[in-house]
Amino acid sequence: MSLDPAPVSAAAGYQMNTARPLAITRFIRVVQHNVQWIDLLLFLYILAFVRQYFWILNHNRVAWALSALVAIALSCLYISTRQLVVEKPGWSFWLVVALPLCLAYLMRAAFPDRSFDVLSYHLLHAERSLHGTLFYPLDFFPTVSSFNPIADTLTGISRLLLGFRLGTIINFFALLWVGLILNWILASFIRQAWVRSACVLLTLITENALFEISTYMVDLLALPLLFYATLFTLSAGDLENRQSNPVHVAILLGASTAFKFTNLAAVLPILAIVVYRMMLGPLRLSPRQLGLTALKMLLGFVAPLLPFTIYIYSRTGNPIFPLANRFFSSPYWPTHGGWDARWGPNGFWETLIWPVIVWFKPERNSELGVYSGRLSLGFIAALIGLLLAWRNRSLRTVCFILLTSSLLWSAAGLGYSRYGLYQDLLAGVTTFAVTAVLLQKAESKLSWQTALASLFCVALISQVLLACSYARQKEWGGRTTLIANPGAYAREARFMLRDRSIRDYFNSEELALFDGVHVWMETCPQSTGFEVLLKPGVPIIAARQPEYFFTRESRRQFVNTVEQLPGDTMFSLCLPEYIETSRQAIAARGLGMGRITPVQVPFFSPNQRIGMVLIEVLRPQGEARQKFQSSWMNAAFPDYDYREQITALDAPSSMRAGQKATIRFKVKNLGYSTWPAVGNKEGRYQVNIGDRWLSADGAVEINQLDGRTGMPNDLLPGKEIELPLNVKAPQTTGEYILEIDMVHEGVSWFYERGAKPLRLRVRVEP
Repeated sequence: MSLDPAPVSAAAGYQMNTARPLAITRFIRVVQHNVQWIDLLLFLYILAFVRQYFWILNHNRVAWALSALVAIALSCLYISTRQLVVEKPGWSFWLVVALPLCLAYLMRAAFPDRSFDVLSYHLLHAERSLHGTLFYPLDFFPTVSSFNPIADTLTGISRLLLGFRLGTIINFFALLWVGLILNWILASFIRQAWVRSACVLLTLITENALFEISTYMVDLLALPLLFYATLFTLSAGDLENRQSNPVHVAILLGASTAFKFTNLAAVLPILAIVVYRMMLGPLRLSPRQLGLTALKMLLGFVAPLLPFTIYIYSRTGNPIFPLANRFFSSPYWPTHGGWDARWGPNGFWETLIWPVIVWFKPERNSELGVYSGRLSLGFIAALIGLLLAWRNRSLRTVCFILLTSSLLWSAAGLGYSRYGLYQDLLAGVTTFAVTAVLLQKAESKLSWQTALASLFCVALISQVLLACSYARQKEWGGRTTLIANPGAYAREARFMLRDRSIRDYFNSEELALFDGVHVWMETCPQSTGFEVLLKPGVPIIAARQPEYFFTRESRRQFVNTVEQLPGDTMFSLCLPEYIETSRQAIAARGLGMGRITPVQVPFFSPNQRIGMVLIEVLRPQGEARQKFQSSWMNAAFPDYDYREQITALDAPSSMRAGQKATIRFKVKNLGYSTWPAVGNKEGRYQVNIGDRWLSADGAVEINQLDGRTGMPNDLLPGKEIELPLNVKAPQTTGEYILEIDMVHEGVSWFYERGAKPLRLRVRVEP
């Protein structure tokens, strides 16, 4: 295999276009000349973003019509002004790249996707965003993940046009789009078209890409934007207009961030390179140009993020809800949450080398528990590439982006497979780029450069074979394949393009079971997908997510929402294995469970009937209704209400080892909420005074479960009370800190919410 370097130029896959339209006819001619099939996909991306700006309109059809007009105008403007006009790929790309990807897509496409996240929230996000905002007026957090639904809007449009099975094809086209971009990037390293196409295919074959290619999971959809930004960054020196390129990159990166905030691991390194080149690099701008370009970049980056950011802030008080809630303190999410500890690295050193060792710890990479090691290989190749070919600007840039984005992916506490798809594919590009440069530097076929390049190629091909093996065995929805069950595939394929509504697969008697459903109560996982497809226009009330019931304000909102609902009956759909989960969620919210009716749900197929139960959820009546209406008090205060002033009235300076003593304290409520003296029957939610013993420097906790004293009555804001507290000195002599704090039982200590507890220095003697 001959891999020759070629400079990034018009001959390498694109040509310059600096034309500026002077009239409408010339503008139309430029658009017609530059338009390509991928621009239709680009139009759908722009349409989805523009639609969010028209959320202010209540009329859905009018909003979509206006969004389409604006999206057409923006698409034409972009096509007419872009500087990279890409040449159409040859037969090598379509035969070597597109055809195998199409076969990989079709392998499971006939079987409706039933992935966990799809049924839990992706279908809900898509359905809601197709009809307006994410929440309906009488909703109470219907989704377990209130993130930007932009990617789900795209899959929703695709599903609306092509039906449920083929609606996932947008993932295939997105991956094909990525392949085109990778073909252009690799053109600067590999001259031969057929060889380059083979490298592109091998780059795209990772198990994570194949796991998602025919699902409604949305991680693949941001990849074209990220790699377009990468291409613009690599080719910046060959463009005539130095100021427009950073703006284009900023728009692409802002859109990528809107798809997933975890994409920031890739966004930040690319953005850093662009800014460096503007300020200190060879493309340095004048101070005036720099300021103007920076402003345009900021506006371009923010534009895709702005509408949803404003919307979610208006609903929750947190513009990136539920992330960073320790800072924003939305009452609808705990302030002490964090990343799922099941995934990613542990500790500093593991974080530093996680891109390499992730291959050896696949169980911490995703729920599927397999990883073929693409990033591990690419990370090593990038390190070698920087050492051996530092003067090659394109290779240096690719290696830098891969190394820094991989470390950011790891250091952010992520290290999770679906959030590292960009790094996986860039690792393939990096491996082939380093291989090409090594072969170019090789003095003979038996040189060490040739041996190392061959080793990289063999390792990557082995990884691809392993990835194909994993993709054949596993998938997020657990579906079978055409090869494993051709008969079932043929039966299901008959419904392609005829599966736009799940209700079409019910008979009239089965549909009648849902006639009385005017409100859905979400009580278990994997339910909202069925609910929103069966009755898309009704409100959904969350009941099972404990995060949404952590504070008084959130519980009050829940109670008020339930009280405003028409009628006293709600319904929940539940898979049989989650019946107990639903029962506990309903009871925890102070509601009652009525009739349980078994139902068979034909999931876009008469051959795939899913056994479920329809649960009647009852609003309490009489005395139970009054208790429900006041149940919001049994929850956490806002963080600013965990404020205290504690004064010791007779504190000892020394105690004997193991000695028990009673100390009196004066406690003042500095917050705005009343501290309850009595909690629920489980002993939670009352406010008590307590203590814990710490080491002399306050760094080590000796004993947290020492003394507790309850209050005789509720303590109003601004009031104070005297309380005795029984404490017991540690058994070991030495200097200690006795920390006195208030505790909201079952919720948290006050110091965990920013309060300043009283600390007393006590010497423990023999």
